[in-house]
Amino acid sequence: MTTTRAPRWRQRAAQPLGRLRLAGHLLSRLGLRSTVTLFFALGALIVSALLSIGTYLVARHYLIDQRQETALRQTYADASFVADGLRTQGAKVPEVLGSVNAPSDSELLVRLGGRWFSSSLTQGPQSIPQTVLDGVGAGAVTYEWTRVEGKPAIVIGVPLRTANAQFYEVAVTTELGATLTTLAIVLGAFALLSTLAGAVLGRFAARQLMVPLDSVATAAARIGAGGLQTRLPPTDDPDLATIVGAFNSMVEALEERIQRDARFAADLGHELRSPLTTLVASVQIIERRRDELPERSRRAIDLVSVELARFHQTLEDLLELGRLDAGVRDQVLVHLEAGELVRETLTSSHRDPALLAVEGVNLGIEVDKRQLSRSLVNLLDNADRHAGGVTAVMVRRVRDRVRILVEDNGPGVPEPERERIFERFVRGGSRGSLPGSGLGLSIVGETVVAHGGRVWCEEAPDGGARFCIDLPAAPLRPRVSPDAREADDAAGPTALGATRSSW
Repeated sequence: MTTTRAPRWRQRAAQPLGRLRLAGHLLSRLGLRSTVTLFFALGALIVSALLSIGTYLVARHYLIDQRQETALRQTYADASFVADGLRTQGAKVPEVLGSVNAPSDSELLVRLGGRWFSSSLTQGPQSIPQTVLDGVGAGAVTYEWTRVEGKPAIVIGVPLRTANAQFYEVAVTTELGATLTTLAIVLGAFALLSTLAGAVLGRFAARQLMVPLDSVATAAARIGAGGLQTRLPPTDDPDLATIVGAFNSMVEALEERIQRDARFAADLGHELRSPLTTLVASVQIIERRRDELPERSRRAIDLVSVELARFHQTLEDLLELGRLDAGVRDQVLVHLEAGELVRETLTSSHRDPALLAVEGVNLGIEVDKRQLSRSLVNLLDNADRHAGGVTAVMVRRVRDRVRILVEDNGPGVPEPERERIFERFVRGGSRGSLPGSGLGLSIVGETVVAHGGRVWCEEAPDGGARFCIDLPAAPLRPRVSPDAREADDAAGPTALGATRSSW
């Protein structure tokens, strides 16, 4: 006979510690806000349920006692009246019962000489519990709670010694049951409303609890985007003061280290630039006399020239990355039209401006012209070097963004590599066999992010790769014509101020 073992997670869940871990895992998947709300709701439910149950039990005990005392007093009064009537000579039991002013929800029974008499045709000795019959038969006042015809009732028996009879009164307590039912419904509704109120309070408390965490997350996001000057504001909360102080100290240490590394990289780059310049100048002098050199020397000079050019480009890229790592404080932001910037970049890099297609209007951007122009040149050079050249450059408006697209004639970039190619020293696919430092696209990515934009690579409609730069749109400042500028100068400061205020 073979036995099947339960799965491991069930074995762990069967243990108390395993249950706690499982519950903790489930709560962690809910999130902090939902967990706090859930605990507040559960707490309110438990407290309100305990209060409701306690209130119900106390009220039930009190109401039952009151109803029982009322029934006993009424039964004593009715029994005394019946006893007096039975002692009257010639009195008949039905007439005596009919003359009793009993409540409408009570039925009276009398046992006399072995015979039963009732004030109702529906009630009889079968409605009286045996314990009450035995108690009255023993000469004691006896009562018991029971159900008569499916209704709650209290049956009270009183021995009538003077009349040698027994008196019973069956008091139906449906009003007590209705009162208790109403009380249970009200208390249940109170517990439900208290639970909802606890959930609302828990949601509010969770929101207030998340405010400092949201501030930390926002500050961390700004720091990650390059805003190393971001700090958490001081707080009077003693529980948060330690966290705020530790976070700000960490950011200050991080900023100091980044600045130190950036200064080191910049100093190293400047120190390398001087000997590199000397080497380049020396090689150029040798190249002027290359005809006098043997063939092997000429090949060596060609290799040295290529490697020096590559070294020089890599050094310039590292210096540019160092400036970007230093933060946006080195940026000189200007308002300009994106189409004009791209056209000027194509012209200055000796490419055909006819490649440019400008779509739409209001293509103003606020950027550092030198940094963005260098990024565009890097994209153009990347297309020429690795993808058979640029086929189209487009500028268009996409909602509140200005998008610049550069398409090439290459085989495209595989989808798994479309994000990695913007990392430093990453050269995807076949590009690893071609010259290049792997820093050009990383400079593009760092520059665009520093300007509040984003860059990505996708497949072009006609094949090849399409590199997209998304930048925040900015309103263009109106240009002042030469005639208007001369008129402003002639009119004086007041007129100039009026013209500028109209911008």
